[in-house]
Amino acid sequence: MSMRYDQERKRIICRWEEPTKVVMNKKEGLINRSRMITVKVNDNGKLNSKDRKRHADHPMFPIISRFNQMLNSIECYPKCENEYRCAVCGTTHGVSPHLDTETQSIVWLCKEHLDNSPKLDA
Repeated sequence: MSMRYDQERKRIICRWEEPTKVVMNKKEGLINRSRMITVKVNDNGKLNSKDRKRHADHPMFPIISRFNQMLNSIECYPKCENEYRCAVCGTTHGVSPHLDTETQSIVWLCKEHLDNSPKLDA
């Protein structure tokens, strides 16, 4: 699973993979299907009410909500660019917050280092 806040689109983006059963030519197998939820965040830091209602019962929603609370605690809304440095290269331009699921902390990465986003198997 990976989660980040896109400051340009004002959305929290959560991606994960889940095993899905497929059948081809009467043979069964499993593939990892990539899934995603995006939740709009208002300028005041609250999750959009329509998105909240739509995803409230989803198992990933509590993690999204907790990530939003973490961003609110550091006053990241409406924008927090140029206040934090990329954890890989140290630049302050174009950085965005990512959730490190192992340490439950925020990691800042620039656009060039998005591939270093903390991931965990769902």
